[in-house]
Amino acid sequence: MCEVTGGRSYCVRTQRMLNQCLESLVQKVQSGVVINFEKTGPDPVPNVEDGPTDSVKPVNSFAPQAWHNCHKLIYVRPNPKTGVPVGHWPVPESFWPDQNSPTLPPRTAHPVVRFSCVDCEPMVIDKLPFDKYELEPSPLTQYILERKSPHTCWQVFVSNSAKYSEIGHPFGYLKASTTLTCVNLFVMPYNYPVLLPLLDDLFKLHKLKPTLKWRQGFDNYLKTMPPYFLMPLKKALRMMGAPNLISDNLDCGLSYSVISYLKKLSQQTKMESERIIASVGKKAPQETGIKVKSNPTRTFFIHNRDFKQPLQGTSGEASVRLSESLKEFPGFQIGLLNKDLKPQTYRNAYDIPRTNLLDQLTRMRTNLLKTHKTDCGAR
Repeated sequence: MCEVTGGRSYCVRTQRMLNQCLESLVQKVQSGVVINFEKTGPDPVPNVEDGPTDSVKPVNSFAPQAWHNCHKLIYVRPNPKTGVPVGHWPVPESFWPDQNSPTLPPRTAHPVVRFSCVDCEPMVIDKLPFDKYELEPSPLTQYILERKSPHTCWQVFVSNSAKYSEIGHPFGYLKASTTLTCVNLFVMPYNYPVLLPLLDDLFKLHKLKPTLKWRQGFDNYLKTMPPYFLMPLKKALRMMGAPNLISDNLDCGLSYSVISYLKKLSQQTKMESERIIASVGKKAPQETGIKVKSNPTRTFFIHNRDFKQPLQGTSGEASVRLSESLKEFPGFQIGLLNKDLKPQTYRNAYDIPRTNLLDQLTRMRTNLLKTHKTDCGAR
């Protein structure tokens, strides 16, 4: 389960191991998203600029390698000012939205991102926002860094994200940092190799006055883009100074029932998040018990002669003094059984269910030896 969720599991046996594990956990605490990276197509051509090495020597493209399939985190850094991560572009879904469908199709808990090992040139243009996420160290990052190619990149895809293409169109790329210390995932607009030249021509060639031919090319691009990229693209174009390129009549491609459900889910998530954040640092509410109501007639009952004489005749003065010394305890409650607290069954083997005997064996042995030493010391 830890591996699936991008975490770590430890088996602690000593105090020293506990301290080491805590230090390791503190270093590994990172906010991020788990992604399945899978290779598509053949292996890359060996890079021989720095001479042949063992890490890049030709191998069988169909033989499974550790870096072909990695289940790792991408670190999502929060904004230093707000503490909230900021992203401009989503990772594409593995389906094309259907406006007539009342529900969304099921999907995996973690995105499956495929990468092509064909070397490409990284593409960026002025003022167009992009997202940059560092990959957790893995066999994939090690392989990319050992190729020592910080000026080339590998495009990434999500299968079935396009309407008429199985592999889909690229939405970003994997690239080693210039210092070759880490590998980053750059998330761009969907099918960015088509969009970026269009925007570059719009600003530099047409000076924000698109021609008919440019408009046709841009409309054709919008048809290949999943409709849920429309809002991020409109926001990016507004930041770049071209707010009117996309018509307001275009919708996100989802049915009304799906949109309503997503809004409701978003509100519930926000409320639950605020509740959990507010509960941090607060004391847990004490278990409510059965309140015992005080009897106002008790004092009168104790001092009643009809009560004191029979009691004195049978039990003596001590019983009378004891009854007179009783006090009131306002707010007294009778505790309730806490079902979450489990008894220490290892103290008695007969209390342990048969299915749990092996699990409790170590505790039973420790308890027996400790008890034995205590008895010997008392003697």
